[in-house]
Amino acid sequence: MPELFERWTHLGEDPKIARLSRVPLFEHVPRRQLAVIAANLDEVQVEAGETLVRENHHNDTFWILLEGEVDMVIGETRHRTIGPNGFFGVTSMLDGRPAVGTVVTRTPVRALVASASQFRALEASETVSVRLMSAALERMREDLEIQRGRTGSPPA
Repeated sequence: MPELFERWTHLGEDPKIARLSRVPLFEHVPRRQLAVIAANLDEVQVEAGETLVRENHHNDTFWILLEGEVDMVIGETRHRTIGPNGFFGVTSMLDGRPAVGTVVTRTPVRALVASASQFRALEASETVSVRLMSAALERMREDLEIQRGRTGSPPA
């Protein structure tokens, strides 16, 4: 029954917009803005074992996972596994600096991706821009806390 209700409520709606509305990063973003975001994302499928982002290399893609999992490795240590509704690439896209980690597909993935120019269109939305920056800061804090826990000393 929930599937029937979901199909009925999204009847005639772009499936990409409907899917984006369920990604926590875009929760409560108005449909009009979701339509702009959706127009600037391409869907891709990637097999397991593929490197999507390489540490200390330029990254020109923002990723939102729809299905599957990826591992983020910093140095030689797996930092986290990112699954459906997760995203990566935001920090290096925002600051234009090399990626802080390597991201490798753990399983086959289906994802929405934005190139550098598409990402700039996403940033044009003040709501989305604030969320992207907030997400990047939250991720940095998590990374610092993980590092502090590993070394036992507070970060500088």
